[in-house]
Amino acid sequence: MSQPLIQSLQKEAEAVTAFGQLLTEERDALKGGDFQSLSGLLTRKVELGQALSRQVAAREAQMGALGMRPGPQGQLLGRNIDPAVGDAWRKLIFAARAARDNNQLNGAIVAAHLDHTREAINVLRQHSGGDSGLYGKNGKASAGAGGVSLASG
Repeated sequence: MSQPLIQSLQKEAEAVTAFGQLLTEERDALKGGDFQSLSGLLTRKVELGQALSRQVAAREAQMGALGMRPGPQGQLLGRNIDPAVGDAWRKLIFAARAARDNNQLNGAIVAAHLDHTREAINVLRQHSGGDSGLYGKNGKASAGAGGVSLASG
């Protein structure tokens, strides 16, 4: 009776673990400055996230039919919970927490990159006398570089 739920929990744990591995690849790309690979990783993360959403919905329906639900601290609540279901649930929770930790670490790395970029922009603004020497909304320099123009002869 609980075998289909155990299989669902195992499949979901495998998918969450795969998502965690993608997050590790993302972190390696961020740390290594390999920003080109981030687009492909994002595509894979979105696809896996969509598959995970479907698995979660199926698992929640199975749990509801068996009178089980997750508790506020991630524990499994219900009557007469099969020990194998409890074990599969703990593995899923462990995988989910590991993926969450990976995601938080990646967020901290992105925040550090953003802080570094903001600092670099501030340095550029200080050296150029304000915003006028930086880039406009179109991504191009809003004022020409100082010095003599080679085109003026």
